[in-house]
Amino acid sequence: MPPARPKDRWGNPVTAAGDETVRHLDDTLMSYLALGRDTGEHLKAALIADPGMAMAHVLKGYFFLLMGSGPLKARVPKSLEAAEAVAKSATAREQAHVEALRLWLADDAGKAVMAWEAILADHPRDVLALRLAHHAYFYQGAAGDMRASLDRAMTSWDAGVPGYGFVLGMQAFALEETGELAAAEAAGRKAVDINPDDPWAVHAVVHVMETDDRHAEGIGWIKDLEPHWLKANNFRYHLWWHRALLHLDRGETEETLRLYDKSLWDPKSDEYLDLCNDASLLLRLEILGADVGQRWRPIADKVAERTDEHILAFIDCHFLAALAGDGRLKAAREMVAGMRAKGGAFEVGAAVGDALLAYRENDHRRAARLLEDVRAGIVRMGGSHAQRDLFDLVLIDATIKSGDRARAEALLAERTAAKPKDPWSWRAYARVLRGAAKADAEARAAALAGS
Repeated sequence: MPPARPKDRWGNPVTAAGDETVRHLDDTLMSYLALGRDTGEHLKAALIADPGMAMAHVLKGYFFLLMGSGPLKARVPKSLEAAEAVAKSATAREQAHVEALRLWLADDAGKAVMAWEAILADHPRDVLALRLAHHAYFYQGAAGDMRASLDRAMTSWDAGVPGYGFVLGMQAFALEETGELAAAEAAGRKAVDINPDDPWAVHAVVHVMETDDRHAEGIGWIKDLEPHWLKANNFRYHLWWHRALLHLDRGETEETLRLYDKSLWDPKSDEYLDLCNDASLLLRLEILGADVGQRWRPIADKVAERTDEHILAFIDCHFLAALAGDGRLKAAREMVAGMRAKGGAFEVGAAVGDALLAYRENDHRRAARLLEDVRAGIVRMGGSHAQRDLFDLVLIDATIKSGDRARAEALLAERTAAKPKDPWSWRAYARVLRGAAKADAEARAAALAGS
């Protein structure tokens, strides 16, 4: 009888040289869940301890793909080849991870997530499969599937299982994205109570507060937990982005720009989420009437070399916004053509990209029409409600500037109903109503805007 395989801390058998190697793998996964800065160091230790461990090579490939970078994606085939070379002696679960990596590398995230779900059906405590499915659903705009995935797994998790707080934080985010705000906040707060060093759970609660227009409370939540989430990898910049967004929601453009310059912008970072954060915040500032000066230039410089990557339509649209913001319209148009050629969700991205170009060229009527046509499909590009709200802001501003007063009034009625404490929305509504000669409604909107 062959010797029993060592098990990870979640009880899953692992094909490895011994318990020490598995401990390195476990530490890698726990650091990944915490969005830690030492994830790569733990994975390196696992590969040194056992160069033939399939799951270590799979993890390396997964991490390259998670970075959303063309050059790093180009390194994945080597990791996949190394994993495949030892997969025959691995468990069925590990072989399924190798197959999921192959599918994801081939740009078939839909089938990759099916592979992770198949793993979870037999191994609901495979926290790697759970987290990667969570990520994939998020970038497919499949919030309902993201929530269902956690609902299925949670019956096998409790406070006695290592990493339970991280799983609870994932559930909190899935609940928020499906509109269950009270349940999301409760789950997120519990996750942070268990482990305040979980930036994803901190982030889930911030999402609830931003959606609820609880701006001051959200700012306080982020500030109070700052010593914990500052330990995170570049995801910490996304929490700075959320804090800046909450200040912007209050109309505090000077504070938003101060946070951008002091805490959000990192001249050394090329990570896609950082660049998306930066582009999104600058465009929002401009919509609200702020002068962002020359801040578009360094972002555009970074993305100019990445216009052919086309990793995700969500990323492409933010890269395009940076190029257009710096006046590099030819490069932006080439990105639109590249997205259109990719098809699928990138077709939605191409339409959004066309709209962003039209908006930058002051063709507001065309920008508004393009965004209206694709509005219901923007969710297919992925991202959160808060992130996709950027495109609604562009739509509303373009509609106002196009002179379509009736449609602008309708859009702002919709927005103020959803965000009744948002000053910009009420100010814009008051201006539109003034043009419609609706004095009483205008007065009410102006009062709610705080003007």
